[in-house]
Amino acid sequence: MLRLSGTAQKYIVYGVELFIVYIIQFTPSLLPAFFGESPMLLTVCAVSIALFEGDITGMFFGMAAGLLIDAGSTAPFGFYGLVNLIICYGCGLLVMFLMRNNVVTSLILCFSAVVLASVAQWIFLSGSRDLLYFIPNILLPRAAYSTVTMPAFFYFNRAITTRLYDD
Repeated sequence: MLRLSGTAQKYIVYGVELFIVYIIQFTPSLLPAFFGESPMLLTVCAVSIALFEGDITGMFFGMAAGLLIDAGSTAPFGFYGLVNLIICYGCGLLVMFLMRNNVVTSLILCFSAVVLASVAQWIFLSGSRDLLYFIPNILLPRAAYSTVTMPAFFYFNRAITTRLYDD
């Protein structure tokens, strides 16, 4: 019988988690809107994975989450893949070398990641250049709503990391 290593089991669980979050994020009217905005759950999930897995693994899961966002959105394919790849690589590096991995750090990095992804979307994909509308009506509600969901992902991925490891 084939027995997978703890690392392979973690990666399978992370992949299933991303797929379930993709379904939740892109099912219409499943999540309530907060000031007209819905959370960026796949970005939050990818950042949470990067916090526990580090820079390279976090980068690949960030790219996978971004490609799932691209598959469900009207953005050019690969845009969110590249944005999430860069964000998750940076978050993984910060936690590896500069910050401790705890809930407060995860909230700060989640808020920053959603702000960066939203600003990249606004700069490169938005036809509107009205910054005074974008910040209070789109950026802040989206970032706040996404950040509120981070502790659930943090504790779930911490449980996966502590229970599935190589002996």
